[in-house]
Amino acid sequence: MEQHSYLGIDHIAYATRSTQKTAAFFTALGFEVLFHRQPIDKFGVLITKLRSPTGEIVEVVEPFRPDSVVSRLLVNVEACIYHAAFRVDDLAATQASLAGIGGVTVTNAMTIPYPATEEHRSLTTSHMFHPAVGLFEITG
Repeated sequence: MEQHSYLGIDHIAYATRSTQKTAAFFTALGFEVLFHRQPIDKFGVLITKLRSPTGEIVEVVEPFRPDSVVSRLLVNVEACIYHAAFRVDDLAATQASLAGIGGVTVTNAMTIPYPATEEHRSLTTSHMFHPAVGLFEITG
């Protein structure tokens, strides 16, 4: 199977019932808020992005509708890790390779549909699922 370049963790996403509480945790660690509670109507969520002093990104995802993509994850918990996003050099080729080992595409490749940094505005992303890791995102 052809290998593609993994370029690093793009971000870690947390699903939460309270952006305020989750963001407070990360700001106590020194993270700065980049975007706060920006709605994505398509998914029924509010997105908050935070950046650590060394550049790592955390995405906080709070549902605003009971049928949102994260509401079911929060039935019995206040917050949980939602997904990890991996930066890759070739999104389409990586997606095909991962499909070849059992990865299932959840969202077709799209431009980043949430408030994004200038760098991210030029990238595309796709959510996938694999039984060995659960939901994840690839960005490139």
